[in-house]
Amino acid sequence: MRLTPRPGRSDRPHTARTALAIPLPRRLLPVARITAARITAATLTAATLTVAATVGVAQAAGPSPLWPRGVDISSWQHPYGAAIDWNAVHAAGVSFVYIKATENNQYTNKYYAGDRDAATKAGLAVGAFHYARPSASLGTAVEQAKHFVAAIGPAQAAGFLPPALDLEETGGLGPRPLAAWTRAFLEEVESETGRVPMVYSSQWFWTDRMANTREFTRYPLWFANHNDRATPNTIPGGWPGWAVWQYSATGTVAGIASQVDQDVLCCTPATLATLADGTRSEIQKWHAGAGLTALALGAPVGVENRAGGGGRWQQYANGLEFWSVATGVHALYGPISSKYLGLGGSNSFLGRPVSDVESATASGGQQARFQGGWVYWGPATGAHEVHGRILSTYLGLGGSGSPLGLPTSDEYSVPGGRQSTFERGRLRWDAATGQVSQLPPGP
Repeated sequence: MRLTPRPGRSDRPHTARTALAIPLPRRLLPVARITAARITAATLTAATLTVAATVGVAQAAGPSPLWPRGVDISSWQHPYGAAIDWNAVHAAGVSFVYIKATENNQYTNKYYAGDRDAATKAGLAVGAFHYARPSASLGTAVEQAKHFVAAIGPAQAAGFLPPALDLEETGGLGPRPLAAWTRAFLEEVESETGRVPMVYSSQWFWTDRMANTREFTRYPLWFANHNDRATPNTIPGGWPGWAVWQYSATGTVAGIASQVDQDVLCCTPATLATLADGTRSEIQKWHAGAGLTALALGAPVGVENRAGGGGRWQQYANGLEFWSVATGVHALYGPISSKYLGLGGSNSFLGRPVSDVESATASGGQQARFQGGWVYWGPATGAHEVHGRILSTYLGLGGSGSPLGLPTSDEYSVPGGRQSTFERGRLRWDAATGQVSQLPPGP
């Protein structure tokens, strides 16, 4: 069975389908990983964050009245051009709204900017979502993400919720290419905005069309399930929970002339305030709580930039910070950061850091781990990278705590293979056999 399509998603005509018990996806929000923060009172008032009585909001039996209430809208909530009275919506107990901004790589909701500004002025936390049109070309994911980001305005703003991907159609793709398309879209949005985007989906779509992949659990989940119960059903895809639950597609809310999707946020006004604090990027949030590490890095130099391979990076007087949803925020400084940049940074084979600079097992040594290898430093050896099969063998022997000690070279070519030298020996990879052998010190 399929879920009957609702006008809140795509703005193109739909063909009728058979009604399904479980609604199609809408959006997702991982809450636990987002650092708590406050919102400017002028933008998101205490009244907005207080869970108001639901007078004026028609509700299905289900969600706790203590959970912040929201709606999500598109041009369908403006029948014949009717305006939305956002003051009335807020007075009815609605604390947040997600507004459709774009679809495909050309359509922009003509009501988006006006609704965003009016809802913000009325005291609601506001977010934007993109209705996805996947296709076989991964380039279309990037194109649609760029179109979305260009349309929504500043994503780093007070009272602005994380941007969201509304995933309800496959574009004829199977689970693997659809997951690749989704990944490309989300990574482009995070690289452009410096924020963790949300994913909207349903039980049926995620299990049937995405093969219940667990790849996206680092992104917040916006779960669509209209079940007339106190909680959603079992959450798909390995998510530990939902951040936003769309529990109805047929709500009526004072100030909105048509039926509207209704949502709740898990599960407190404080969480809503945290998610809507868009004033700082993920790097800025992490840096604010980094303590001695932040002091060691010194003052920021220039502005935050896109990182090669996805995510963002910021330079400081004494080092760097890199962030992506996949790896989190990590700080590099000293000779290790210089070596990393000299090799090409996140554009190099090392990719993004997956650790901060940390103490190595070797006395006085330091190390940092990356997606594609490690960089070691010692006062007598300097900073050098180790990667691939040589790194695997080195770690198997005990790394810098092994008899080999710290590396004294980067990996380099030798006849028939590749080699790295260490304080007390060498590791050589043979291209013909794929094996790594340990050799005594030498050239």
